[in-house]
Amino acid sequence: MTTSTLVTSSHLSMHRTSAETQELKLRMLPASSRATALSEWRLLEVELSNTRLTCSSLWTEIWLNHYGAIVPHQFAIASRGGLTCGIALLTQGVDQHTGPIALKTWHVGTAGEPEPDSVFVEYNSLLARPDDQVDFGCALWNWVREQTNCDEFRLDGFDPLSIQWMLDRHPQISVERKSSRFFDLTVAREADVEPISLLGSQTRANIRKSLRQLGNPTGEWADTPQRAEEMFHHMVELHQARWNAVGLPGVYSSRRFRDFHLELLHRAVPLGMTSMFGVKSSSQVIGYCHVMIDLHRVLIYQYGRNVSIEKASPGIIIDYLCIAEALRRGYSAVDFLAGESEHKRRLTTNRAELAWVVWQRRNIKNAAINAVRNIKRIGLNLLSTNFAPRRPLTTDQVQSPKEEG
Repeated sequence: MTTSTLVTSSHLSMHRTSAETQELKLRMLPASSRATALSEWRLLEVELSNTRLTCSSLWTEIWLNHYGAIVPHQFAIASRGGLTCGIALLTQGVDQHTGPIALKTWHVGTAGEPEPDSVFVEYNSLLARPDDQVDFGCALWNWVREQTNCDEFRLDGFDPLSIQWMLDRHPQISVERKSSRFFDLTVAREADVEPISLLGSQTRANIRKSLRQLGNPTGEWADTPQRAEEMFHHMVELHQARWNAVGLPGVYSSRRFRDFHLELLHRAVPLGMTSMFGVKSSSQVIGYCHVMIDLHRVLIYQYGRNVSIEKASPGIIIDYLCIAEALRRGYSAVDFLAGESEHKRRLTTNRAELAWVVWQRRNIKNAAINAVRNIKRIGLNLLSTNFAPRRPLTTDQVQSPKEEG
């Protein structure tokens, strides 16, 4: 076990008690101390009334059950005045590359898995007392930078506001920002209207038409682990069939990925942290979606759709009925997670951001990687200059996007 110390910055200490102005100490526990670390984790999240999913002890424990054997990791525990004030999982990336070049990476939270098995964590966060968030983050930053086996330090899928201190203090780090579109259920609830009334006219027409074509299907939210697991297996079959039909493996071809989510459903459905939502008519199954619950928000995670349905738009109906059910159950939003698409734009009312942050160590490997990137960027700029259209497109050459089904 190692211990490092970070002295609290004076501007953060003005309103602290004498205990709170003591130095923040960082203990690093090895993977073999999982039971001890998770015990402290549970105590801290109860104290903080934590409702964030991906920094919960349950999510972390289940992830370690399936990925801990292949992803090297340690636990970082911060304390001040002898009291635990922050805790995080630090992982060493496996099979991380930039092109053909292998990288040694460190990650905060449940990340760093080989890509074919990856959960691709989003809405990642640190579990820490509010007044200790920045100091805890600084301590982690300082500790990782001291590790010689580190080419990159990555924070995957964080809310930029939660790590703004890092972005302000270290402008040299790389930040990739991705939109995360969501439907704000509080607006519909306060206006006492159906969600469909807040969508665009073309989307409203498409939803009504598809509902008629599908025989006015109904939705089901799984309230028990047993029902959730039944629906999960059906979703996996539909998901895999759809992707295999176009020559792609589908995410559930990974046994590790599939088993992680099965255990999560079994243990987290009774706690209201995840569920399954299914849609069917009197004659057929339309499809399913797997949802996570984070800060009383529904996150739409994965789908399985009936590929035999051609004329209607099953994807839109699954999502819309899920939005309507989430409103009925009192949730504050339905979030479609990172990535832009016409489908997401049509079914949402607001947009948030998620950030993937990378700090690069100054070494020969990263210098070579950046040199190749610069050469590629220059080449692309030259191509775009030499082969750009000589005249703008006329209005009759531009096609309007189609409704996504």
